[in-house]
This record gives sequence, C-alpha cells and structure tokens, in this order.
Amino acid sequence: MDEFVQLGWAKYFSNGLFDTIWHPKAVGYAMFFEIAHLIGWDARSILFVGRMQTALLACLTIGFVYASARSLGENRARTLAIVLVLLCFSNFMERIFRTIAEPLAVFFAVAALLVVLRARELKGWPLVASGILSGLSFLATQKAVYFNFALGLGLVGDAALRGRYAAGVARGTWLILGWTVPIVVYCFIFGGADPVPVARNLFFGPIEIATRGGADYGGLRRFVLQTLARNYVLYVFCFAGMALALAQIMKLDERRRIALIFSVVITVLVFAHDQPWPYVFIMALPFMSLWSLALLDGIANRVRYLRIAWIALATAVSISFVANLLYLRIDNAAQLELVARAESLLAPDERYFDGIGILPNRMEPTTLWLDVHYVLKTLRESGRSEAYSVLSKSPPKLILWSYRMDYIYPVVAPLILNSYVRIAPNLRIAGVLLQSGERKIFDVPIAGSYALYNEDGSQLSGRVEVDGKVLAPPVQFSTGPKTVILHDPAGEALLLPTGSYAGRFKPGKDNDLLFDGVYD
Repeated sequence: MDEFVQLGWAKYFSNGLFDTIWHPKAVGYAMFFEIAHLIGWDARSILFVGRMQTALLACLTIGFVYASARSLGENRARTLAIVLVLLCFSNFMERIFRTIAEPLAVFFAVAALLVVLRARELKGWPLVASGILSGLSFLATQKAVYFNFALGLGLVGDAALRGRYAAGVARGTWLILGWTVPIVVYCFIFGGADPVPVARNLFFGPIEIATRGGADYGGLRRFVLQTLARNYVLYVFCFAGMALALAQIMKLDERRRIALIFSVVITVLVFAHDQPWPYVFIMALPFMSLWSLALLDGIANRVRYLRIAWIALATAVSISFVANLLYLRIDNAAQLELVARAESLLAPDERYFDGIGILPNRMEPTTLWLDVHYVLKTLRESGRSEAYSVLSKSPPKLILWSYRMDYIYPVVAPLILNSYVRIAPNLRIAGVLLQSGERKIFDVPIAGSYALYNEDGSQLSGRVEVDGKVLAPPVQFSTGPKTVILHDPAGEALLLPTGSYAGRFKPGKDNDLLFDGVYD
C-alpha cells in the first residue's frame, strides 16, 4: 500500500501542496516520482514507470557501492563479491525497487559517503558536496537523519580518534553547511516568500509519527527476527566483519575508519528503529556489505576454516538468490486490474476514496492514510472521525474497497449502505441496485444526473418512480434520501451517475487478498 500512496503524492504539486495540504513527510521523493507522472499516460503506466525509476536507481546505488568498495582498497573480484552479498539479502532484493521514499534516500546516502571516500582532502568543497547529498537524502525522507548523523559522526569521530579536534569541528561545519543548502532551497521552492512554515513542517511534521512509535501495530520486532533468520549467514559475515574492523580501528586508514564508523552507526540506528518494517533494512545493508569479507581476512591463515567460510558464504548466496528470484515472480495483477478499472470509471475531475491512495492520477477528498493507527483512531472517534466527515460532507463518486475499509465499516456503514453499490470486486459507486416493483431508499451522496444501467454497464431505457413521481431517466437528483421504485425494464437495473460504463463492470465478490502477505 505504501508504494501506491507515495508514488501518487506528486499529484498534489499543483493541487494544494503546502497550501491546503501539509504533508508531514518531506516530499523530495514525490518530486522524483513526478517524472513517472510526466511520462505515464494512465494510472498503470505511471505505476510501471515509477517501478522502472526505482529499479534504475537501485542499479546506480549498487554501482556506488561498488565504487565505495574500490575506494576502500578492495580489488575487483572482492568488490564483485561484496556486491553479490548485498544483492542476495532478501530485504534488498525485494524492497530496493519499490516506489517508496527509502530507495531514493539510500541512493543519496551512498553517494554522500562515496564523495568522502574519493576526496583527496577531507575539507572544503568535497565535504560541502557530501553535505548537499546528505541534505537531498533528508529531503527524500526525514528518516535519512540517520544517514546524516552517521556520516557526521564518521568524519568527526575519525578526527577525534587521531586527536585532531579542530579538524573534526571544521569537517562538521563544512558538512552542515552543505546539508543546509538543499534544505533552504526546498523551503523557498514550496514556501515562496514565507519559507518558515515549510521549514517548521519539515522538521517538526514527523514528530507525531515518530513519538507514537510502533505500538499501534504490535510485534514489529518480529521483522528483525525475520530478516535475521532468512539471511543469517550473510548477517554473520557482515556483523563479524564490522566487529573485527572495530577491534583494529586505530590501525585502519582514514577512509576505512570513516566508512566503518558510518556503517556501524547506521546499522545500530536501523536495527534499533521502533518501526522496523522490512523496507527499512535497505538503509543499512549497502554499508554493512562493505565489511562482508573482513571475516575471511581475519581467518586467512587458517586454511581449513577459510575454506569452510567460503563454502558457507557461497551456499548462502546461492540459496538466497534462488529464493528471492522465486519471490520476484509474484505479481500484483489484481491490484493493477483494480487500478485500471477504477481509473476508467472516474473522469479527471471526479474523486474517489480508499484511505490508501491507490490511484496515482485521480484526486481524493482527503489525504487520510488508513494505517493501523488511523483505523484505530477512526473507530475511537466514530462520527467525529475524518473518514466519517469526508464521506458525509464531501462524498466521492467511487470507493475502492480493501481490508482497511472493512476495518472502519462499523463507523461509515450508515453513509455507504444506502448510497453506494458494488459494480466490480473492490469497487463501490454512488448508486443503488433496483428490482422491478421493489421500493428502495436511495440516500443520494452526489447531486447530479442519474441513469439506468444493466450489470455489464450498458445504459438502459426505462422508468423509475422517485418520491411518488414517475420519471424517464436520466433523472436529476439532489443529495439526500429518495424513495425509488423501478417500473421498467423488468428484472434488475442499476441507478448510477450518468456516464459511459459499458464493459467496465465485473461480477464477483471482493478480493480479500488484495494486499495479503506483503511482508511474509
């Protein structure tokens, strides 16, 4: 679900962003995905282009990891082995191409470290450039403050360990100076002559999300155990490599020491994060993998153990690679079918609601995100909740149904039961199903012209009685409850907003597995 909503946030750039809509998260990732909106011609193509964008970004990230390993003195064969280890972490292979903010943040973070490792002297413009890249990472997602802190600690910590405190202060100053540049530009781009509210939102917006932690979700630490269990051999090599390097930290050269401090700090911060969703681990894996062969160096003089270690690593890489290739065969055909069908039923100026932002190119009456926290909040607030307010005061033409809507149905049922009708799996449209001669209460959610349609979406001619008056559709309806009786045709007919629906309806129950098992 995160993929759809984050990819779709670009649609708000000219529709109220930082005017009537204040997103608590940095929107640098949305600027990146604006490319998909410019290239794509419909909802599905936008989703595909977004996936290709992040896949290409992943390739560049891997290239930067390769360049970083080479800058740390690794030869080509060992560097390729390091890259292979990274690729075979299940989290990396499964999540790095997702259309979410983290892959973009990781890209800039790896680039920032690479600039430091490639710099001739660690002062002045190289550190400003690294700071700029760190700032861009922060603008992708504020979680990247972990990267910013780790890089700063690496630069300052290296200088402090060598007793060069003044140099450490200078490094930190140059880095912060560079970091500030994209932040200031961001605030002026979105704030214009008044950038302070945007800056305040950038720094204080995520506090509510961060302070509530993962308590509402329950048991998120299981994802730490999950990734350790699935990749335990790879983690052993990375953790052991970092531990051996730490034991000899004073013997390392300057670049390796900085990279080591960075890697250790970001690993600790990521694994200690109180909302460790599987995609969060991609923030640490590129840097951990730089040390994956250090264990082999530590036992190089013990031929028997070295041979066993190589066999274990090669076996783990092979098994992980095959297992994850099988995972990548899973597609999201049902989601894409729903996206295409829903888009075809909505004109560009018409709105939908689902609480998960699944349509990247259609507007919603609210940016409400129905994660577990807001589901629980909706159930607590009931008639005072945002979901209830939206569906009662600015009802959409279409409601896309998922298990999140099932969760809040006890609250919104009175606004849906007599106002919307299912015309395809996971799709409800403003309207009512009529049966010849049967009296129905239709609580009209949207004023406008309504006509009769059959079950495949073809328009029908006929007559309906509305509050005692027999009329030939299309009929103009005001909002509110109406007593409706179908006089003809005989049988069943759908009374829906006037539109072109032929071939766009589909019989069948909702697909309860639409977002099932995405973190299994």
